[in-house]
Amino acid sequence: MFARKLEPSEYWQARRVMAVAFEGVFEQEKELEKAKTDKYDPKEDLYGAFLTEDGPLAGSIVINNKTSRFDGHTVKMGGVGGVATLPAQRRGGAIRACMELALRDMYDKGYALSHLYPFSTAYYRQFGFAPAGQSLRWRVELADLKRLPNAGGTVEQLFPGDDLSPLLDIYNRRYGDTNFSCLRDSFDKDLEGDKLLTSKRWIFLWRCNSGEPRAFMVCSRVGNSLVCYPDFSLPNALLFADATALTGLLNFVYASFLANFDSIEFSVPAHLDLTALLPELTSTKYSPALNGMARAVNAEALLKLCRCKGQGSLVIKVTDGILPENNDTFSLTFAQGAENQVERTGSDPDITMDVGDLSVLLGGARDTSSIELSPGIAVSNPSAPLEQVFYRKPCHVLDLF
Repeated sequence: MFARKLEPSEYWQARRVMAVAFEGVFEQEKELEKAKTDKYDPKEDLYGAFLTEDGPLAGSIVINNKTSRFDGHTVKMGGVGGVATLPAQRRGGAIRACMELALRDMYDKGYALSHLYPFSTAYYRQFGFAPAGQSLRWRVELADLKRLPNAGGTVEQLFPGDDLSPLLDIYNRRYGDTNFSCLRDSFDKDLEGDKLLTSKRWIFLWRCNSGEPRAFMVCSRVGNSLVCYPDFSLPNALLFADATALTGLLNFVYASFLANFDSIEFSVPAHLDLTALLPELTSTKYSPALNGMARAVNAEALLKLCRCKGQGSLVIKVTDGILPENNDTFSLTFAQGAENQVERTGSDPDITMDVGDLSVLLGGARDTSSIELSPGIAVSNPSAPLEQVFYRKPCHVLDLF
């Protein structure tokens, strides 16, 4: 397979591959006409694999160029999406060729992280990705919201043309200290214009008694449920600044929708525990869902930026089957109030892991208690300060790509 970055004049071929792979609609004449005006978008890069250098496109991926939060810093993150291969070319190495080239380009451009939503975790482990954080998806019967305390406040519905900036403010408040979360210019551009109501979606904004926006939900009907969780078909959301804001929004849902819906469904990052807030749980259902997979693109960069507890040093051997620059042993020295010191070393490692496990452990999606059940991690020095480096932190990605 020959892989290269696609030119704008070739984007239509990638759209055709995705349409075939995902069983979507593709109108070739319209796409060829659109191809005449396709331009490069700095927010994404498309990579394609070909059977021969001049042959037809066999498979493609899209790298969404993001900026993510990481332990009080911002880093470049490549969100992998649009992974598609024509059926006749599957199992021929098309995606591997694209992925290897994309990761090489990301490393050379100073990216530190990559993230994706897998159709198969086993498949993407071969590219160095590891399961990242989790979302908790809640399904609450509206009748069970009756016992919530009254949080006061007011609710307004936002329509096309209304100011949507409060949504971004609330997102930043909720995700401002959350690792891997993406910086945004707006909360969701697809909520602007007429798309909102034509897709039968609604926005409700809750303000506290002083008038400050503190919670919102983007929702739609699915059966008899008011659905507020994001997925690729309906990127809805329910976000809140604090417990009072969530309570106020749920007060509104109970008062306004009890006669129309049986339940409300929404998701929160797994580090948020709602069991003490919700008064009735016997008929409530909640289940964890994988929040994608992650890998370090530049292991050394993450080690330099990670927030450690106290002071100490740790020697980490990192393995990467794609980027040889990450295949090394790193000495990490840390102290409160000082920048991490990271050096490549020939010393014996305290712990060995691949770039996927490194990213999710440093990001806080997992901690040292998970190492025992991680067959890809080898601890050589049990007395090393592992818990000072690998501990739970808010870690979650809301963006879909």
